[in-house]
Amino acid sequence: MAKKESGKLNQAKDLAAYLRARRETILNKWRERCGDDPALSSKSSFSREEFNDQVPLLLDVLDQRLQQIKPTHDPLLVANEHGIHRWQSGYALQELVIELEHLMAILIDEINHYDSDFSKLDAQNTSHIYQELNRIYAEANRGSVVSYNDLGQTAAAEQAASLQTALDQLLQLGKKRNEHLRHSSHDLRSSFSVILMASQLSQIQATDEERSELLNILNKNLTSVRDMLLQLTDYARIEAGQETLEIKDFNVANLIKDVVENAQPVAELRKLAITAEGPESLMISSDKVQIQRILQNLLYNALKYTEIGGVYVSWSNENERRWVLSVQDTGPGFRENSPAAIFADQLKPATHTTGIHNHVPPIERIPAVTNENPSFKESEGLGLFIVKKICELMKATMDIESAPGKGTLVRVRFQSKQEVNNAISPSS
Repeated sequence: MAKKESGKLNQAKDLAAYLRARRETILNKWRERCGDDPALSSKSSFSREEFNDQVPLLLDVLDQRLQQIKPTHDPLLVANEHGIHRWQSGYALQELVIELEHLMAILIDEINHYDSDFSKLDAQNTSHIYQELNRIYAEANRGSVVSYNDLGQTAAAEQAASLQTALDQLLQLGKKRNEHLRHSSHDLRSSFSVILMASQLSQIQATDEERSELLNILNKNLTSVRDMLLQLTDYARIEAGQETLEIKDFNVANLIKDVVENAQPVAELRKLAITAEGPESLMISSDKVQIQRILQNLLYNALKYTEIGGVYVSWSNENERRWVLSVQDTGPGFRENSPAAIFADQLKPATHTTGIHNHVPPIERIPAVTNENPSFKESEGLGLFIVKKICELMKATMDIESAPGKGTLVRVRFQSKQEVNNAISPSS
């Protein structure tokens, strides 16, 4: 009975052979037809193989079924792979469906052309052919749509997780910002208390050596108070959205060398090396004052908390659109789980880059500090917040690499031709 039924479908086998011979023409027509459809816009950059993708395998399944041969591939799995490819290529679901509609329309045209005078296919063969055509079309759609649904759910879940992570980081940074301000206010109160005590002691009778020591205490704490007040003033202006950019053409190499030269007395006082290395000329169009403030804040932190070794400033032209400023120190690094460390963790580079702990400038190899710096204060994170806010204003990116006892590297990538934009919006 099976042999008899098979024999009645020999005309379908002949059609299968015809479609097989026309395979290349069918695929070419399919691409041309899709290319002419204004509703499809995601296929222009595909090579022939990329555009066809899994469709030849689906046509193989149709061919084998018309010949009443067991297919060598599962059409649902093949269609699923095709859907994944189109998803990864940026297709919308409707584009995928329209493409399959065009393919089926071309196959129907080929069948009609093959039997234009209705002499090659009887009713039984015609019914069998269109059943198989409808079957492969349904499987192609089902497999592709299922893959799109699964991928859509996965993408939505990942997006929700990413948004939640971003929100958590934003809330965490807000808390750490408050902690930085709290630490700064505590440092100010402590410094004023020391100044007041030293002032009172200076009024009583004391030896010249004691007076000298009291004056030294006063000078150190007044310097600390001045620096903190300047940072808090900068921070308040940024938070209030009062900062704007003034774009000018200038040689940023000269600016960096001037800032580093001005910091030399502080470095010498602390017996630290400080160097600046980079191209003699690096012409940019940007805000000179803001770049100076960024470098001064980074140098302030590096010199303040580095006890042994030095601070190394470098700059380079990354490409025609970006240039890079780096400040590396041999200080204690950020203590684990400290506010500054958590802030720095948000700004780690996406990939391992220069490996700062393996590179020490050739001028002087200084061993890393292994003991914790007792003078380390968490208020240093305020300077980093100021730098980050200015970077946001200038559309610059900031990376931080730091570890306890291994120093810190801060890398800022600036635009070579600064875009003009408005002041930073106040934080909510």
